[in-house]
Amino acid sequence: MGSNQSTPPSPPPSATPAPVASPPADLPSKCPVKPGSVPSVFMSLCPVKGQKQEPAAEPKKKDEQEQEQEQKQSLCPVKNQNKAQTFNVYSQPIDPKNNMPVHANNLPSPNQAQSLPQTRERSTIPKGNTAGETWTYPSPQMFWNSINRKNKVGDTTEKDVETVVAIHNNMNETTWKRVVEWEKVILGSDSEPPKLLKFIGRPMDLSPKARFKSWLSHPLPFDRHDWTVQRGEGSVVRYVIDYYYDESKAADNPAAPLPSMHDESAVKSIMVDVRPAIDNPVLLAHRVVTMPLARMQKTTEFEPLKFMPSESLKAQVGESQKTWESIISNNVRSDTGGDLPDGKMSKSEIDKVAKQMRSIKVDCVKAQKRVDDCKDEMDCARASLALTMCMAKIACPLQHAAVVQVLEKDDEEDGKVEKALENAVACVALFDEKVARNKINNKV
Repeated sequence: MGSNQSTPPSPPPSATPAPVASPPADLPSKCPVKPGSVPSVFMSLCPVKGQKQEPAAEPKKKDEQEQEQEQKQSLCPVKNQNKAQTFNVYSQPIDPKNNMPVHANNLPSPNQAQSLPQTRERSTIPKGNTAGETWTYPSPQMFWNSINRKNKVGDTTEKDVETVVAIHNNMNETTWKRVVEWEKVILGSDSEPPKLLKFIGRPMDLSPKARFKSWLSHPLPFDRHDWTVQRGEGSVVRYVIDYYYDESKAADNPAAPLPSMHDESAVKSIMVDVRPAIDNPVLLAHRVVTMPLARMQKTTEFEPLKFMPSESLKAQVGESQKTWESIISNNVRSDTGGDLPDGKMSKSEIDKVAKQMRSIKVDCVKAQKRVDDCKDEMDCARASLALTMCMAKIACPLQHAAVVQVLEKDDEEDGKVEKALENAVACVALFDEKVARNKINNKV
């Protein structure tokens, strides 16, 4: 409802001026990183001349050292917790409630060319184990970063993201309404409203019901979620949600590009199948007896997804199979970053990169000379970063602007400075890779 390594990439090869150190003149004149908060490679880039040196403190006695250590440990937010922190493959800490990074990344990704909104919208879905709090949807920028990280970009472009996010939010609200309807039938309409405790996407795992329906010539779902719902008395129940796409109803979608979050009829082409998971015999009884009886007695407005496919749906089985295969493939390969399938760029893209290279060779000549003339490791590291930022300003304007913005705001929350620098360095590395792969250096 919506998940790189913290070590920055190596300086690009010699196809372009060797990048990656102290910020150039157009960046705020202060150290962009805080000691102890980022990898040592970035710390070596911070200017240290002229800094006032604090007098060395006298050695502490052993009992004072032990007392100080105890005080530090008492401040640790995970003291005495038995459950270890979980990390994803990018070394990012994961929130077990949604399997997403704890610190949301709202910065432009390295391969991004168009700016995206960073505003988040609050849902109406109550958050489990809280009093009055609701879940917050990702911003378009966060959503783009997420699908990039999970290799799910496909043919989606930055221009599509706002519409995709609006549909995503609309479908989550619709799904939650279905869950609430189920809970009212099971527990009674006067029961305490449920809350969403946690959720997980399982697009590669066909539910038993979806698999059985496919044997009856029903298309496969394009996504699956498992939501853990917390009831008023504290018990929890798991819901399984399958999302299906009906191409025949795509033309019925409203002309407005951004569907309203609470308009259940806004996205007619997506069908949602919501039901409690059969985790025990009681839940099985609710599915085969309680809900059908409530519908027969007309005590609920819940309308389940039809089990048997229509003729138009049967015609879409082949396409749904291709989508399923694409989902599997996207989870085992890297995203190509938008390049053509054979790894070569189009002529217009080559012309654009060649133009950027010409600008870099003119505008970054001083930064390149500083790299050529650097005397020691620290001086070379600073010069290298200065050259990288000069290149980023031309080849990666979004990522460069993000670095400037976080520095101007002195925004150290959630390692934003570090992440913005990493994205800028990674973007320049991708640019250099394009130059080398397409031999653009020989054309400028």
